[in-house]
Amino acid sequence: MKIEKEFYLPNKGILNLYNISYLEEDFNLVTDKISNSLGNITIDVNSRLLSKFYHLRKIKIQDKKVIRNKSLYSPDIYRIYLVEDSFLKSLTSINYGHEIISFKEIDTFISENNNPKYLKALEEYLQIFNFEYKESYIKEEIIKRELDELEKNRDFYKVERFLDQKYFLEIALENDYKKKEEMAKANERVLRIANRKV
Repeated sequence: MKIEKEFYLPNKGILNLYNISYLEEDFNLVTDKISNSLGNITIDVNSRLLSKFYHLRKIKIQDKKVIRNKSLYSPDIYRIYLVEDSFLKSLTSINYGHEIISFKEIDTFISENNNPKYLKALEEYLQIFNFEYKESYIKEEIIKRELDELEKNRDFYKVERFLDQKYFLEIALENDYKKKEEMAKANERVLRIANRKV
């Protein structure tokens, strides 16, 4: 399955917004390969045993065909990571239900663990991602657009309530932009460390 999300990079005081995409099977393959190279402990289990390992990271690897009572039965097989290097946790966190991909956890991990084995793994990991420029994300334009939208619905508010809404909207948009800016800087550092050009 192809996964598409959004990704920010800094660009001279504004943010550049990218579409970032990758194939789930490529993601699983590369994280599994990195996990093995770091000496992590894994087991393969079929889907009937999966509930015992619900709290651990798992990937579906393949169907194994089993003939039972003259009929073909195909339980799903999953690889369960029993003991895993903390580097893998920073990589796999992006695979969960967020719309925006951030390499912030990877950035933090690498800055605290500047080890050649992790840098090599990071380079390999980043090869699975495709980056496609989407647009510039400019704070002033976003704030103006949102305030214009609020202005259109002004009739729904009393004057005091409208001014409150306007004030809190501006603060929320400022804070959201700051978070994205921090994320973008972390993303840029990770790409630079791994010599990945976008």
